[in-house]
Amino acid sequence: MQRFADLLLWLSLALWLAFALVGGLAAMAIFPEARELPLSLEGYEAFIAAEPTQGRQLVAGFLVERVFTMSNTPRILAAVVAAIVLAGQLLTQRHPAHPRLRLAALALAGGAMLVSILWAMPAFQSVDRAYREAAAAGQVEEALAQKPSVDAAHATASRLANTEVAALLALIGLTAISGGRRG
Repeated sequence: MQRFADLLLWLSLALWLAFALVGGLAAMAIFPEARELPLSLEGYEAFIAAEPTQGRQLVAGFLVERVFTMSNTPRILAAVVAAIVLAGQLLTQRHPAHPRLRLAALALAGGAMLVSILWAMPAFQSVDRAYREAAAAGQVEEALAQKPSVDAAHATASRLANTEVAALLALIGLTAISGGRRG
């Protein structure tokens, strides 16, 4: 049973990390490429013509947004499984290794994920929607005035994502160390 629990913990942590990284990886692949492509988007022609660089980035944002949204549910599910299995292991082992550090890393990763999904993403989407609406209406100056708010919301979301990934890596490292000590 212990081996099954270990396997389930490792699998859930790996999936959580993968889904935490997928949006950032998609953005790293799409945004630089978008700078070089002659992208267009129906309804945004005036904005793209007036601000080609910002317009291409806006199109790239549409492409990447879906990846971030699709990764939320699998991240939550993997986090819940990881939390349950880790809690079970820590409660049933006689002398678990680094229990406080592992729980702290789990709490930090889970907290960052929840704050991201429940607060930062909706806040980002709200300011991004205002930016996109102005761009779609051909209100170039208004769209450009909205862009600093979009950038600030993006920076907050990025910090939360980095915190989640760093805490997950710490948890994975501590779990590897504790597994080595146990067996």
